[in-house]
Amino acid sequence: MPLHFTLSELAIFVVALWGALRLWLNGQALGSIGVMFFGLAALIGIIRITSGADEMLAPAHRFAAQAGGAFGLVLIVSEVTRLRGWRVPLPAVVTSAGVAALAVVTGGAWGGLVFLVLLLTGALVIATHTGRKLRALRAMGFAVMAPNILFVRQSPFLDAGASWHAYHLVTALWLVAVIAGLQSAQVEAPKRASSA
Repeated sequence: MPLHFTLSELAIFVVALWGALRLWLNGQALGSIGVMFFGLAALIGIIRITSGADEMLAPAHRFAAQAGGAFGLVLIVSEVTRLRGWRVPLPAVVTSAGVAALAVVTGGAWGGLVFLVLLLTGALVIATHTGRKLRALRAMGFAVMAPNILFVRQSPFLDAGASWHAYHLVTALWLVAVIAGLQSAQVEAPKRASSA
């Protein structure tokens, strides 16, 4: 793989590292760990490309991106529901994340559907939360990953390099939107509690 492929992987890694730290310091552990699963996949991609071990690390990169992405997305959606006031026991969250990761890795087309359902679930939880400002915008920011997966990832209209970079840059921007949404929800929650 050409070395320039690391640039868009690096964008995901830097955003994930920054966002995970901010969320962790905000007390949003599930969201933080979920975001870091995306960063881990990007780090493996960076190592894969820069080390020249493309073929050897391709399966690990694919596994981290698919299984880790699904596992991380369940944690992120769980953080969204937690901020809405819904309490899901941690063992249920981890079990759901494991099942989603397994489905994505072993399910073929069903695996992609699981990921899309998780994205839409997160967007719907955000969009239907009546106490949130700019909820439609935040829901769209959360859902932007769906068209990225469906239309950009392996686009017939883009060459392999352009498709790679576009997909990874949109993923990095999606992470920024998710992190910003989680942080602003955390800030709004105490304001609502103190005004009650």
